[in-house]
Amino acid sequence: MTDQIEALKALQMALTRLGYYTGAIDGLFGPRTDAALKAVSAEGGAIRNLKPAATVPAGPMIFQGSAPYPVDEIVIHCAATHPDWMRGQPLAAKRKEIDRWHREDRGWRKIGYHHLIDRDGAILPGRAETEIGAGVEGHNRGVIHICLIGGSGSAATDPFERNFTAAQDRALRGLIDAIRAETAITRITGHNDHAAKACPGFVVRNWINRA
Repeated sequence: MTDQIEALKALQMALTRLGYYTGAIDGLFGPRTDAALKAVSAEGGAIRNLKPAATVPAGPMIFQGSAPYPVDEIVIHCAATHPDWMRGQPLAAKRKEIDRWHREDRGWRKIGYHHLIDRDGAILPGRAETEIGAGVEGHNRGVIHICLIGGSGSAATDPFERNFTAAQDRALRGLIDAIRAETAITRITGHNDHAAKACPGFVVRNWINRA
C-alpha cells in the first residue's frame, strides 16, 4: 500500500508540473486526480509522456531562454499574504491575482514565479520552467522560483511553521525533489539570501537541513 501511495504521489506531481492537477500531493485517488488524468488523455494520449520523478533518467537538464541557460538553482519566495487571504477560492484565482500584481504594479509581462504552493499543499505552475523568471532582481537566469502563499509579517529568521502549513512543507519538498529529478540543482536558496528582505519568511538552509 505504501508503494502505491508513493507511486500515485509521483504521478500527481507529474500532472501538477504539467498544469493538469491542482490538488494536494497526497497519494489518494480522488476526483481531482481522476479529472487530471482524463484531461491528459483527452489531449491525444499525452499521458504516455508523463514520467514520475523516480523514473526520469539520470543526467537531465532544464534550459531557460534563448541562450539557453541551464537551470541549477531553486529560489523560494512567499506571497506576503495573510493566512486567510482569498480563503475558499481556488489557487487558480490566487495565481490570477498575483499575475495582476506583477503585470500592473511591476510592469512585468506575466507572473514572475514558476510555481505557487497554496496553504493546503496544492501546487499550480506560473511561468514555464523553460522561461526566465522574475523573482530576484539580477538573479533569474537558470533559476526556478517557487512561491508559498502566506508569509505576511514574517521575519527572515522565523521558523517555517510560524508562517506556513505542514501541507506546504510536504508539497515544497516534493516539488523540489521532482525538479531535482529533471535538472542538476546545485543550490536551494531563499529570496533573503540574495537581498535584504524577509521573504520567504524563514531560513531556507535551516529548513532543508531539518528534514
